[in-house]
Amino acid sequence: MLAVVVFALGVLTLGRCVENCLKADKFRREEGLARRLLQNRMTEILAGAVPLTDKASEKWDKGPWEGMQLETVRVPLELKNEKEQELFGLYQVTLALKWQSGKDVITRDLTFYIYPRQR
Repeated sequence: MLAVVVFALGVLTLGRCVENCLKADKFRREEGLARRLLQNRMTEILAGAVPLTDKASEKWDKGPWEGMQLETVRVPLELKNEKEQELFGLYQVTLALKWQSGKDVITRDLTFYIYPRQR
């Protein structure tokens, strides 16, 4: 009888471990997709392929990024050089990505600076 109880506890514990491993693998995949999306969008902005506005929001309904929402915020920087002259055209861009993972809402941010190309 005692051996059956010990065996049952072992099986339950093993089941929990497998469940935690599956959750961790799902989170790792989602985290990788999020990083790839943020990196791709940053590259597109730096290359000038995506028009940059002060604030934009985009939601994916299909594909690997389904359910993810990306918000882009551009803020002009008020900086001066060593001669105390205003530096114009520099922006701080923040990409904020949100998605639902199970019961939790997960967010990842990426902030970088840009000096847009003059056309």
